[in-house]
Formats: sequence, structure tokens, C-alpha cells
Amino acid sequence: MRRLFIVFVFLPALLFAQVQLPLSLQTPPNGTSHSAMMQFLDQITVHSKRIEMETPGKSNLGREIPVVYFPKRSLWKKENATVMIFAQQHGNEPSGKEALLMLLHELYLNPKSKPYDRLNLILAPMANPDGNEAHQRRNNNRIDLNRNHVILTEPETRLLHDVFEKYQPEVTLDVHEYGAGGWLAQGYLKDFGEQLDCISNPAIPPELKRFAFTEILDPTIDNTRLQGVKANRYLITQEKLDAFVRHSTTDINDGRNGFGIQYTLSFILEGRNGLSKSDRIWERGKNQLTMIQSFLSVCNEKSDRIAELIRSTRTKFAEQIPDSVIIQADYTEKFSRPLTVSLTLTKNFKDTSVVLPDYRPYPEPLVTVITPKAYLIEKPTSQLIDLLNRQHIAFRSLTRQEKMNVEQFEITGSDTLRYESRDTAIPAGKFVQVEKIFGEGDILVPLENVRAVQIVQIMEPQSFYGLSHYEEFQDLVQGEVYPIYRLIR
Repeated sequence: MRRLFIVFVFLPALLFAQVQLPLSLQTPPNGTSHSAMMQFLDQITVHSKRIEMETPGKSNLGREIPVVYFPKRSLWKKENATVMIFAQQHGNEPSGKEALLMLLHELYLNPKSKPYDRLNLILAPMANPDGNEAHQRRNNNRIDLNRNHVILTEPETRLLHDVFEKYQPEVTLDVHEYGAGGWLAQGYLKDFGEQLDCISNPAIPPELKRFAFTEILDPTIDNTRLQGVKANRYLITQEKLDAFVRHSTTDINDGRNGFGIQYTLSFILEGRNGLSKSDRIWERGKNQLTMIQSFLSVCNEKSDRIAELIRSTRTKFAEQIPDSVIIQADYTEKFSRPLTVSLTLTKNFKDTSVVLPDYRPYPEPLVTVITPKAYLIEKPTSQLIDLLNRQHIAFRSLTRQEKMNVEQFEITGSDTLRYESRDTAIPAGKFVQVEKIFGEGDILVPLENVRAVQIVQIMEPQSFYGLSHYEEFQDLVQGEVYPIYRLIR
């Protein structure tokens, strides 16, 4: 009887002890494969009363993409802020995946602890399983998923947006890694530790950007440093020290601004990559984990304020769309100033202060348009209709001929502009007012909804963020008139 009692008492502990992190089963640790991750997630969700997993979609090669909920959705509280974290959009940046698996392992091993009791968590550890298996940046279609959040051609990015649409999280975090090279030829190693940045698209309400920066980003960096992990704000650099540096992109085709433009407190985390897939993989994962835990602790502490800010902002902009929208912006010299950073000398691996002369912290708005009542699309292609459906943008098809006063963009050529250190082409021309008859099968995209700003940035022919930049939609700029019209208010 005593032996049975001992087995009964210690059986739960034995079950928990049997479930180990995939990395801990490797000698030496080389990184978690898709199959090992799925086995691990299956084990912890079977034995946990608070962790739940579903596989809402698959990759190009048919690999399941798991999404984990903590606590289980039946235990979610409506008043809690919902936080969505996704990692490894780039297959050769694996430490974010390892960090989320470590986080889930800790939550599994400590079922009675409630470190994030004021949050509903959505975790997608491996957004690009095909890239993970091949250890390549892109997915199996050779597409960079973090440049696919506008046109959503890939099943992996569509899955993320479907989950977002279903649960409408107030906060998102996209986890990546950065290379430490770039300045090696000049004798420096770029080691900024864990880097965090927030929404930067100029059309996102400034109150959201201020809250993201002061209330979440700064405290998260401070807390991470207190845990003994180097941390800074994310900085995009070029090959030479005197070239201009900035804080990531303003484009809505990435996972940060792609969700941020939908009035979300969205962030990107960049940890320092290794020299190889397995180089310092434990350390890289643990450092990412430290910042993720700091981030979640800050969000947990401010859950009420986050929920109120985002929900009120979405309600406000659903009822009253902005009068105008910024469609072009760039990190110009207007805000340029020196920035002192700490770099590691390659000759002795000691840190030293270096002044970067051309630091541009803010993008300058360049072109603003008046928000129309709606957009009308003449003879829409199936590809364009698919895009609207993938983005969950509402539209209606005309069932009869209708005469409307619209503005049409007459194309006269193209312009090449320098934008965020790369050339970008936009159609040249001008808008003119016309009275035009639209027929059956043409579609109308209304702007009287919370997606108005995003729709304007996508639809405008001269937008830095618009469809005219994508190879898949070059048919829009091949004729004399851009076939997307502004309906005049």
C-alpha cells in the first residue's frame, strides 16, 4: 500500500519531468526540427490543463503550423489584453522559436504560477517550417514572408492574418535575429544584444506610437538589462559607419506595421544571430526568452490600459475615418543627428563607444491624400479579389450599371524614388475628376470602417505602401488609367 501511495503522489511530477525541451535532448544542441517541436507541443498540451494547441494551417510543403494558447481559450478573460507572438518568419533565424518553446516549457512545469494572469496569449513558435527545415530565410516558394503582409500570397502569412482577424489581439510581437557583421571590415562587431522596436508607419495614430515607445518598449529594454542581458532599441545599419542609420522600416508589408496599421501595439524583436545554425543556440534562445518575458511582464502590468487604448482607438476610427492619410514617408536628413553606440572591437573584443554621424530616428511624411468615400475597381482580376478576401477587407460587387463622380489617375510614365536606402518605382501622372459608368462585376471598397487607413495606403497608385510596387500587380500600371478610382465624397 505504501508503494502505491508513493507512486500516486509522485506520478504527476514524473509526467512533468518526462517532457523535456527538444534542445535538451540534443548533444550538442543543434536546433529544434519541425517534428521535434510538434512532438513537444503535443506532449505539453496533452498533460496541461492550461495550455491549448491548434494547427489552423499548413506550409507550402504541407507542414503543420501550430498556434498555442495560454491559458486555454475557454479560460480567457474578456477584460484582458490579448498578446500575439510569432517567431521564425525567417527560417534561418531560429532562436525566437527556441525562446517560445522555453517559455511554454516553463508555463507547463509551473501550472500553479500565473505570471501573465492579466493577458490572453497566442504563440506561434514556427511561422516558416519549410524554411526551418532547410535553414533558409525564405519559405519553399522563395518568398520572404516578412515582405508579404500586404499581398499575402503565402499560406504562412495568411495563417497569421487569419488568427489575428479571429482574435483581434491588442499587442503583437514579431521575433527575428540580426547578423553581427557589416562593420567587420572596419574593425567592429555589431553587438547590440536583444533589440526591440515598435510601430513606425506615419499613418498610425501618434498616441499609439507614444504608448508603444514610452510605456512598453522603454520599460522592456530596462527590465531586460536588469536581468543581465544586453538590450537596445532596434537599429538598421549599413556597411559604413558614416552611412545613415534608422529604426527599421515604415512599410506595412512586414509583420510589425502590417498589424500595426490595424491599430495594434505592434513590435519587432531582433536577437543577435549566430555564426551558424547551432552557434550559441542555447544562449541565443535564453536571451530572446529574457526579453520576451520582460515584454510580457510589462504588458501584464498595463493590461487594462492597453485594452482600453486599443479598443477605444478601434471604435473611434471605425465610426469616424481620418480626413487624410499619409502615403509616402522616408527617413530624410531633416531629423538627422549623431548617435553614440557601443560596439565591440574585433582586435581585442572589448566594447568601445563610437559616434554614428547620421542617425535619423523619425520618418518624415512626404505625401498626404484626402480620404475618399470609397474606391471603385474596374474589371477586378481574381488576384485582386483574392487579396481583398485574404486581408479581410469588405467590398461589394455591382449588380447593375451605375454612373458615379470619381477621380481617376491618368498614367504618364513612372518615377524612381529613393526610399529607405532602396529604389522604388511609382507611376507618374495626375488625378482628374470624371463622370464614369461602372458596370456589373466592378467592385466598390467602402472606407467607412476601421481598415480605412490601411486600404488607402494599399490602393493609392503613388503610395510607397501600395499594390503598384508588387510584381503580381503590375497590370495596374500597364494602361493609360489606373483601374482603381476614388469615389468623391
